[in-house]
Amino acid sequence: MASFMLLQTNSYVVPKERRAEHARLVRKFRQTLARLGCDQFDVFEQVGANWGGGETTGRFVQMMRFRDRKHQLSVQAAERQDPSAQQLIAEFCELINFPYQQQQGLFAVGFYQSVLPVAPMRAGSEYDEAAAAAGEGEAAPADDSGLRMVEGEAPEVEISDVPGDEVEPRG
Repeated sequence: MASFMLLQTNSYVVPKERRAEHARLVRKFRQTLARLGCDQFDVFEQVGANWGGGETTGRFVQMMRFRDRKHQLSVQAAERQDPSAQQLIAEFCELINFPYQQQQGLFAVGFYQSVLPVAPMRAGSEYDEAAAAAGEGEAAPADDSGLRMVEGEAPEVEISDVPGDEVEPRG
């Protein structure tokens, strides 16, 4: 039976002086979201056209993989119930000045459904190999799309419950 995945993206800007704190929060999100059941979490930083030169823009994209919308909603519900996840979300919103970015249109959320069936995830993926080649804590090139991976670790998981996300009405 073919399965199709759902990808959620969050795009935002991190001030240069806050990058180390951002990296710390990303590591904590990866652990927390894996614990809450998110299939995959990647964070990339946009780079210039000649990404090998090391020029960065400060724009980051989080990519979260879910089996389907139901799975995404269950992880989001788990985030709402988890005090440590709520604390991380609050720290993240403060770090990036979320209200300002939302007001200025700098923060964007997107949802994408795969157009081809997705094979089951397995250990030893290309992400693991890229992480090993890059070394821990270094940014590894993703491809020539203008994005690079923020950390040299295997991806895991998301922030799906920041203010402004769809919130189901409460009864």
